[in-house]
Amino acid sequence: MSRVMSRVMSRVKLSRATLTRVRLIVGTLVAGLALASCSAMPDWTPDWLSSKPSSQAQPLQFVSNPPGADVRTQQGQTCLTPCAIPVPSEPQTVTITKIGFVPQTVQVTVGDVPDHSFWESAPPPALVPNPVQVTLQPVAPPRPIRKPRPRRTVVRRAPPPPHRAPPPPGMAPPPPPPPGPPPSSDPAFPPPPKTQ
Repeated sequence: MSRVMSRVMSRVKLSRATLTRVRLIVGTLVAGLALASCSAMPDWTPDWLSSKPSSQAQPLQFVSNPPGADVRTQQGQTCLTPCAIPVPSEPQTVTITKIGFVPQTVQVTVGDVPDHSFWESAPPPALVPNPVQVTLQPVAPPRPIRKPRPRRTVVRRAPPPPHRAPPPPGMAPPPPPPPGPPPSSDPAFPPPPKTQ
């Protein structure tokens, strides 16, 4: 590589300081590429050498009372209880539903890694709880809707006038009641003069 650099640099007139900077930049780029290629380790390398965590799938079992409930994992996998679904070994939520029952969501966590030999690849950590057991509660029946009773409108009639005995034959009817009180006497508005 230094021959290629020296040939290129011989054609281009650069100072020693600039040449040193170019070599430093090229060396950094080569080292970066070498490290980047190490992160893409092949599949045949042991787990203890790889930097990525193992997310091996393992069966997670589901049981519900009553059976026949729908199970949906965070990854979108579904089944009807009782069943088992292979899921990755990572914390996740699972929703269990059945028509006529209250849906339930269960949090599945990752337990400890089982003991194993240093030379063996590590088995996936246990999922807790496994099996996932739920008892579904029935939905309360909806209260019947009562129709409001139609209101009856009561027509109130004016009370009948007090009963007066009819005048005896040959007598005149009673005189009409006297007129109401005279209008109030206000000094600003004197009463009109009486006419004869």
